[in-house]
Amino acid sequence: MSTTKVALVTGASSGFGQLTAARLAASGYRVFGTSRKPQTSSAPGVEMLVLDVCSDESVQTCAAELLRRVDRLDVLVNNAGQTHASLAEETGLEQARDVLETNFWGAVRVINAILPAMRKQRGGHIINVSSLAGLLGTPGQAFYSASKFALEGYSEALSSELHPFHIQVSLIEPGFFNTGLHASLAPSARQIPDYDSLRSAIETSVQQSIAQGGDPQAVAEAILRVAGSKSPKLRTRVGSDAVWVPRLKAIVPSAMFDAQMRKRFGL
Repeated sequence: MSTTKVALVTGASSGFGQLTAARLAASGYRVFGTSRKPQTSSAPGVEMLVLDVCSDESVQTCAAELLRRVDRLDVLVNNAGQTHASLAEETGLEQARDVLETNFWGAVRVINAILPAMRKQRGGHIINVSSLAGLLGTPGQAFYSASKFALEGYSEALSSELHPFHIQVSLIEPGFFNTGLHASLAPSARQIPDYDSLRSAIETSVQQSIAQGGDPQAVAEAILRVAGSKSPKLRTRVGSDAVWVPRLKAIVPSAMFDAQMRKRFGL
């Protein structure tokens, strides 16, 4: 049996996933990345697999192929997901379901597919990429926040359930980072005139926050540190806004915090 640690990183074709896969490979892991369509990784040492986290069949096929190539899986980084920004009432139910299906149920599918192998080997580390939006409801991102809040609660419960099998669970909670994904935010399913000024203010604020965000390499470095830790924390916040905004929420009166949030998003 090889002593080289094996990592699987979902959503490794761009953004945090691509950077994380490359960083793990450079640190000596044997890394498998995934993307929805067949492609070759631009990072040395990263082997790509096809995976659509919204498809039960695709997830099972990917897991089977991974375990055909290697005899164990040490680290799973659940990064695959979609960004979304639109007002709650303007978001169609199908659009909202798609966000939850990708960001929450997609992670659940992948975890369920690899857990039998991790339980058998009595060890492993599941790292779920959450968000600042999973710590507080963000205006204009109600369903994205809902998907990340769900991932937070699920991960916390899962951590306790998997403790007897020596399987660790961690959450990475980035704030705003300049991944370039703001250019591909899906538009609202419909537009209600009453929300015109509110929508414009939120869209401008979100776009600016992402464009002016930090270097996404910091998230990849945080994931690498957590993956290599013998006693990882359940939650790791990355970026100044991910650290101070939840702290502020915990200590100031709710009316004051809500007012600050509205001001922050130009409302």
